[in-house]
Amino acid sequence: MADTQLAIERKGEILYGTFTQEKGVHSFSLGLLDQLDGFLARIEDEPAVRAAIITARGRIFSLGTDMTQIETGLGDFRQFRHYLDRFNAVMDRLERAPVPTIAAVNGLTRAGGIEVVLACDVAVIVRGARIGDIHTAQFAIPAGGSTQRLPRRIGVPRAKDLIWSGRFLAADQAVDWGLCHALAEDDALIETAEALAATYIDKPRQCLFECKTLINRSVTMSPADGIELEKQQFLHYVQNYPYVRDAFGAFRDAKRAPVVAS
Repeated sequence: MADTQLAIERKGEILYGTFTQEKGVHSFSLGLLDQLDGFLARIEDEPAVRAAIITARGRIFSLGTDMTQIETGLGDFRQFRHYLDRFNAVMDRLERAPVPTIAAVNGLTRAGGIEVVLACDVAVIVRGARIGDIHTAQFAIPAGGSTQRLPRRIGVPRAKDLIWSGRFLAADQAVDWGLCHALAEDDALIETAEALAATYIDKPRQCLFECKTLINRSVTMSPADGIELEKQQFLHYVQNYPYVRDAFGAFRDAKRAPVVAS
């Protein structure tokens, strides 16, 4: 059986990564992680890309690590450590991507699948989808970031409940809890994700990246330290990106739109 592949396509200012599988279900192998890493490298290397959408074909987003990989890892812990290091390195790179990243959740999502969603900045989900961590239902614990990113997304008590219970959330509850940002009709998932992206990509890429970096760091800093960092980054940003002056002038004059720079 062929492994899950990542189909990569760019349309205008958005780069799309789509999990595909000829037969079976979408799951993670080392090969798929390499492809996702290549997808992230394109985001970093192509300044014209202003947003990225990760989705999947069919009715499954991702069911996590490939079963063959798990069976091999349980027999060789050094190999399992290598896989987990690789998975987490790619998730960290996804979390730090220099553009807004949107998970477009098209169906059933669990384990490594929810960890991809958590590494993305925001997520939209179709009404018929279900999403959960489910590791404890298999008497296991997460190893791809759920215990760290899920509390920051939905709060500590809800994260404990979802991980301890091993249950799935329906799409509307995932939105209500803040795990996903928006609910989409089954035939309008990508359009909903693109509409969300459109509200971001009319700003300079660096502007969004600076904000993202500060927000991501806020969870590990005191408010006072975070505000000091914010002031420092603001002064550096204004000094080094001249289009900020133009934007202030356009806002003051109210006669023209500011120039959007890369």
